[in-house]
Amino acid sequence: MRRSNPHPPAMRGTAEADALRRLVDLISHRTGAALSQMEKAGVTLPQVLLLTRVEWAGRASISELANVSPGSVAATSQMVDRLVRKNWLARCEDPADRRRKAVSLTSAGAGLLRDLERARTADYAAGLSRLPSNLRAELRGWAVRALAELKRGGLP
Repeated sequence: MRRSNPHPPAMRGTAEADALRRLVDLISHRTGAALSQMEKAGVTLPQVLLLTRVEWAGRASISELANVSPGSVAATSQMVDRLVRKNWLARCEDPADRRRKAVSLTSAGAGLLRDLERARTADYAAGLSRLPSNLRAELRGWAVRALAELKRGGLP
């Protein structure tokens, strides 16, 4: 008996997005390396996402971060305070307005993100290892081309 998809077509998005999501679901977290690294560091996924946004921006104010985060300005400010205490973010003056404070990623914060990237890469490598090498090479080619196109469009 064929099971129906619980998500109506409007929620699934495009066929490409759905195929990519299903692939990522199958290959991610195979070794648990990324989750283990996050637990070891004492960092949450929302904190990692905020650190990544700061890295992409180079420097950002609390209000700028709150505009792209699901929480309120107060919640974002509290999260930033925790990340500053952990030495992953540093407060600095906004060069455009010295009265405004901004945050930037510290070398320790950048190191944390690189550690997480390596762990995630290990997870994905383990998940992809069962594919034939020619298919992995084809997948890599498509991914590199897609990344280049997205970067040309202005994504970090």
